[in-house]
Amino acid sequence: MNVKLATSVLCAAIVLAGCSRQSEKSQSGIQVKSTSPPLPLQVKGNQVIDSEGRPVLLRGVNAASLEWSSDGEGHILETVRVAIDDWNCNIIRLPLSQDRWFGKAPEQNDGGKAYRALVKEAVDLCSSKGCYVILDLHWSDVNEWGQNIGQHSMPDRNSIIFWKDIAPIYANNPAVIFDLYNEPHDVTWDVWLNGGKINDRPNGPDLPVKEYEAVGMQEMLDAVRSTGAKNVVIAGGPAFAYDLDGILEGRQLNDAGGNGVIYANHAYDYFGESIFTWIASMKEATAKFPVIISEFGWSGGPNRHREWWGNNPSSALNDDWLLHLLVGIQENNWSFVAWDMHPAAGPTLIADWNYMPTPDFGVYVKQLLVTGKSPGYTPPDISKIAVIPAATLPESARMGNSALYGDWQMRADPCDRQGNSILSFAADSQGRLTGQWINSKQLTELGDVRFKDGVITFCQPAQAGKEIINGFFTGTIEGSRISGTVTCNGNKFHIEGHHIQKTNGNTAPAEANGVGSQLIGNWILNSKVKWGSPKQRLKVNPDMSGLYGTTPISKITLDGDKVSFKVSAGKYPIVFECKLAGLKLTGVQKTSRDSQVVTGEKMDSVF
Repeated sequence: MNVKLATSVLCAAIVLAGCSRQSEKSQSGIQVKSTSPPLPLQVKGNQVIDSEGRPVLLRGVNAASLEWSSDGEGHILETVRVAIDDWNCNIIRLPLSQDRWFGKAPEQNDGGKAYRALVKEAVDLCSSKGCYVILDLHWSDVNEWGQNIGQHSMPDRNSIIFWKDIAPIYANNPAVIFDLYNEPHDVTWDVWLNGGKINDRPNGPDLPVKEYEAVGMQEMLDAVRSTGAKNVVIAGGPAFAYDLDGILEGRQLNDAGGNGVIYANHAYDYFGESIFTWIASMKEATAKFPVIISEFGWSGGPNRHREWWGNNPSSALNDDWLLHLLVGIQENNWSFVAWDMHPAAGPTLIADWNYMPTPDFGVYVKQLLVTGKSPGYTPPDISKIAVIPAATLPESARMGNSALYGDWQMRADPCDRQGNSILSFAADSQGRLTGQWINSKQLTELGDVRFKDGVITFCQPAQAGKEIINGFFTGTIEGSRISGTVTCNGNKFHIEGHHIQKTNGNTAPAEANGVGSQLIGNWILNSKVKWGSPKQRLKVNPDMSGLYGTTPISKITLDGDKVSFKVSAGKYPIVFECKLAGLKLTGVQKTSRDSQVVTGEKMDSVF
């Protein structure tokens, strides 16, 4: 993360020469309070240190708009000044567009001259105030200058041209860090590292799907280093920079000629993991590598999830993502750059252009930046809620009601109205009743399942944007028939169905053995996309037919430890290629449009 000391001293002298007066005005009239530029950075082990060998804690905000506009909407320099002077930031992340850098956007007619000058002014402003600045390649174009300008799955050949042009300008500037590419997604770790042909999954409603040759992160880093720029770089992983597993498994970037790589984590509650899981993953990664949380955000408030718990305390594991994340950041001394210092780029830190902090997010981040203290918040005690002994539960929430177990084919789904859903009940290994609602899109875990004297009740949570809406079911079971009513936000839906599976799906027949017997049963498959972490059930029958969600699978192929099958679910047929290891599956699911990393675990349940 650094520049060689001799070069850094020279750069620092140049910057200081331009800021020698006590108070100056920049080209755009922003008042600049002169200070010393920041010291150059480098990576040492799992730490970021300055040129005097001291560990550096980087904390600041993102200042968006230069990715989608060529003039920063007239606010960008004032935003940077407020973030440094009023919010006490020592780092600013500046998202950029490779097309606008070269003047390729429709609104530009000067070849990018004004855009590049504005970026320079923002960099100089940060440097003059002793603040680091991340130049982040946020938007690309899938190899078509002036077209498809937006956020894409991976960088392209034009991204290489961008870095070879911008890196020499800011080479070895002690204030500047390079973020190679914002939020790679829907590719494997191997493609992330080395590149390859992909079907892009653009993160924008108006961008067309394109097939192109993606550039891997190693080539992106090599392009920067080929210019002589030794600046510290940032690299985020392929699940919108959320996932760090591949780095831990050996897919680190080779930076023998530079000052090091910081790995990025973008911490949003999109992936269905509890905040406890996220903190544990961060601890594992930061013990080995330098990591910066270069985006995070949500809407928070003390105990905001508590009303969702009902009688299912395990839901408390997600209470409250944002405030608990801030506690984790402070307790572990992690660097961060919060998203975003713009009133329309959510999750927003400010409510307006008076830079008033938003009451459910900005106030907490500003407090941490200014005072060094996270908001007052007491996370739930995981030791008391993670496992509830079955003996302490009421009889209606314990196993023993075999008439309930198995799959029920339902005639109506109040969530997606597709009429092709499966309601599945089981009991976990601890003896607690569990349930799942399975449709063609995903699997949803039910909460607080109760069954006694033929009466069944449960809670069905559903994601609606950033909120969870609960539906509450009350019904009866008579023989092989189930019927009842779901109440949700004052609306009521009648649903009914019949029993279609009473056998133990986790038990192989006597003739099955070895690896094949491990595959037979019920699996939960997980994939990661920015708008969620959808789960789906894979049911493998003894004859190697099965179900993916509610879609039949005619044949599941097992070749050694390699598992593959194909389903036609929705618009794009899906091909699964996984590897079986004990009670885990790892692999990819592919369509003609994209591919996603998939992991699976054998269900811990008994029918």
